[in-house]
Amino acid sequence: MQKKIAIVASEFNKEYVDGLLAHCQRELRGHPTLTVRVPGAYEIPLLAQRLLQRKDIAAVIAFGVIWQGQTAHADLIASAVTNRLMALSLKFDKPVIHQVLDVRNERQARARCLGKKLNRGVEGARAALKMLEL
Repeated sequence: MQKKIAIVASEFNKEYVDGLLAHCQRELRGHPTLTVRVPGAYEIPLLAQRLLQRKDIAAVIAFGVIWQGQTAHADLIASAVTNRLMALSLKFDKPVIHQVLDVRNERQARARCLGKKLNRGVEGARAALKMLEL
C-alpha cells in the first residue's frame, strides 16, 4: 500500500483556497493524494484528525484563508486551528503542514494563494515532501 498525502481544504474563501489547492496539486503530481473539502477553516482539524488515524495517510496539508476583520473572530479561529494542527502532528507523529493563512487584505491573499512568487500551495507541497524524506 502506497501512502498518500491528504489535503484538507476549506470551501470558505473558495477562490483563494482553490488557488492554493491547484498549485499544491501541480507540485505533487505523481504522488498519491487524497483531497477533502470542509466548510471552513475551523473544521480543518477534525478532518485532519480523521485522516491522520488512517494507515494509508503519511501527511496532511491544511489549506484555508481567514480574513482579518473588525472583531477578534479571525484571531480566535486562527489560533484554535493552529494549536490543534500542531497537537495533531505531535499526537500522530505525522507531518501536518499548516497553510491556513490569516490575511489582512486582498493583495496579501492574491500574492499567497494565486501568485507564482510567494505561493503557499507550492510551499505546502514542498514542505510535506521534505518532511516525508526526513
